[in-house]
Amino acid sequence: MININLNNLNQLELSVHNKLSKIIENNFNIKILEAADYCDVSSSMVSKLVRKLGFENFKQYKQFFSGQQIMTEDKKESSELERLKHFIENFDPVLVDNFLSMFNKYNKIVLFGLGPSFFCVEYFAYKLALLSGKNISVAQSEDYAQHLVDKETLLIVLSVTGKFSSFENLLNTVKSCGAEMLLILEEYNTSLALEIDNIFYLTNSTQDENLLPFEKTRTVFFIFIEEVIAKLMSERDTNNLERIK
Repeated sequence: MININLNNLNQLELSVHNKLSKIIENNFNIKILEAADYCDVSSSMVSKLVRKLGFENFKQYKQFFSGQQIMTEDKKESSELERLKHFIENFDPVLVDNFLSMFNKYNKIVLFGLGPSFFCVEYFAYKLALLSGKNISVAQSEDYAQHLVDKETLLIVLSVTGKFSSFENLLNTVKSCGAEMLLILEEYNTSLALEIDNIFYLTNSTQDENLLPFEKTRTVFFIFIEEVIAKLMSERDTNNLERIK
């Protein structure tokens, strides 16, 4: 939608516009450099003028003032934006419910991630600690994670692909001490040879296969985290209202 408001223009811009709009009526093919020379201004000034009037570019400006239909240029979204849009549109809140069902069973939570996933884990842990009142720890070393877990622990592992590192040793330690492990993967990957009872796949898609695991985005993780936190906040507020009653 184009909304022309000449009041937004200063005196020089208005003068240039009045000249250009008349020229374009008879010379639609005029180039922006020619238009700038005719008005004795720079091409950047002409470009700024047309954007100030609400047009995407000089071509649209010419189309409007020559009485033609304005053609908008297609803005191609990146494949990652398309993938994220699909994820949001098809987000299944049952994932959040299932996560909280496990989370609520344990008072001791250890979150584990490698590389950029560790930053997601740190953020998640900070939010969970504020709301849950549970004992929340983070780890990016398998040795440290193994030291933290016991039979009262839920170990939550975040990994985009599950391929960057083998979690077999970590899994064996978790099983041997009676703890429980939840692996949250972004990408759908059925090739994992791990005997993990609890795996959440956040998407049924994959990111660009040319990217290494540490180069891939963690946007889906953060969306999932915020949905979990929003549900916890909603439950907290509901509980507070019930106590007041």
